[in-house]
Amino acid sequence: MDKLLFDNPILIKHIRARLRRPQATYLAIVVLSLCLCIMWAGWYGNGLDNGVIFSLMIFGVGAVLQLGGTSQVASSISQTNDSGILDFHRVSPLSAHTTTIGFVLGGPIREYMVAAIIWPFALFCAVLGDPGILGFASISIVMLTTTLLFHMMSMNAGILSKRGKTRGANMGLAFMIILASGSTASVTAGLPIPGLLTVGPAYAEAMGQLEGPRVQLPTFFGLGLPMFVQSLIYQLPVIVFLTIPVVRRMRSEQASLYSKPAAIACLAAISFLNLGGIVNHPKLQPEHFIPMLLYASVLVSLLLTMAVTPAQGSYMNLVRRSKKQNMLKPSLWLDESSNRAILFVFASFTWATVQVVDTFLAKGQLKSEFLIMTGTAVCVIVYFGSAAQFFALKYGRKSKAMLLMFLFFFWLMPLILAALVAATIDPDTGLAVAAFSPIYGIGSASMIGLVAAAALAGVFFALMVREERVIQEVYAGDPFEEEFDE
Repeated sequence: MDKLLFDNPILIKHIRARLRRPQATYLAIVVLSLCLCIMWAGWYGNGLDNGVIFSLMIFGVGAVLQLGGTSQVASSISQTNDSGILDFHRVSPLSAHTTTIGFVLGGPIREYMVAAIIWPFALFCAVLGDPGILGFASISIVMLTTTLLFHMMSMNAGILSKRGKTRGANMGLAFMIILASGSTASVTAGLPIPGLLTVGPAYAEAMGQLEGPRVQLPTFFGLGLPMFVQSLIYQLPVIVFLTIPVVRRMRSEQASLYSKPAAIACLAAISFLNLGGIVNHPKLQPEHFIPMLLYASVLVSLLLTMAVTPAQGSYMNLVRRSKKQNMLKPSLWLDESSNRAILFVFASFTWATVQVVDTFLAKGQLKSEFLIMTGTAVCVIVYFGSAAQFFALKYGRKSKAMLLMFLFFFWLMPLILAALVAATIDPDTGLAVAAFSPIYGIGSASMIGLVAAAALAGVFFALMVREERVIQEVYAGDPFEEEFDE
């Protein structure tokens, strides 16, 4: 603990830089004066006991921590990454966890100081009236976890962006945070995401704003848990799995974002949370939320596939090391190994999720169209991952461009052609053409989409295995000792 916090040189550096005595003192005096003026205005206008001044204080804390703090985290890690100092931290004796904590807590240290000044005034207002001590505690806990969630998102954007391009990534992140912060109303319709990833539901619950005949709050496996508890259930796993890629990239710039077991655990956790939000939902029937489950599972699986797919140089180095160790083939569970084993794990999770719904909710009475949807989703996961791995092994640094071209022609072009065909020839023919794209094909439960996805899965899986064998035959017996670059 001492090395992580009290003896953390990066954290100490940020404290000394951003909390210099003159600037920190002047800022504290200004914030304290503003809080006293607001409290006096609340006392004069009888707003201390009705939650008005409390809400103003809490909104101030949220703005400082979640907007200002996130901006400072992004600025800190971006400057370090762009200047190349991050490479120095990687070779320094500091552990990756110490470096991560130094940036996450040190970057917004001034914002934490401002929040610490405002919080006692919010507590005083809560004691006098709404929302009370318990309401203040629930809001404060979720405020801190939401802040950490946004800060870890900022760390990921900064550390994963290429040097010189972090500003664009941070602008996109700021837009996402603002959009998520304004989505609190989704919980009144019974939708847990993205509202529960913010502090809004916990605040609205504490202030008694989630009551009414038309309000349908989310449940977790049918349990009507308090909003702040559900927020923690959703936020804490997300924070953990956002921390993993940051720590791994703090160790090495060339490390994959997740190990294969960690990626499986991430998909399992997200699948569990997805089921928890919709199972026994009073307004959703199995036939309504199975497409939602499939699209969510496919999206997460594709993102995790990209996170664990090794580059060409990494795989070649692994083949060389395996040859030196007299191994016929490298293990499929190593970070630098092919992604083909984990593709079938992801596909199995997607299939198993639907089977859980069919067994325990639909009592085995799901229609055959849902099997087509599931089969299409499974094939999409397999062919996307196989294509990504094949392009990475075949084309090296050009693999991302090749993958984007593939997605354009097989995902977007069918939709464009379908619109033209529907407008000029026949609408039914247009829908058949659109089914070739998984964007429409999964939800349409079309046999055309299933056959197309299965064919692509077979073709690209064969190409991927062939390219792996070519590399194993060519490079495993290479007499040179140098390793390949990424």
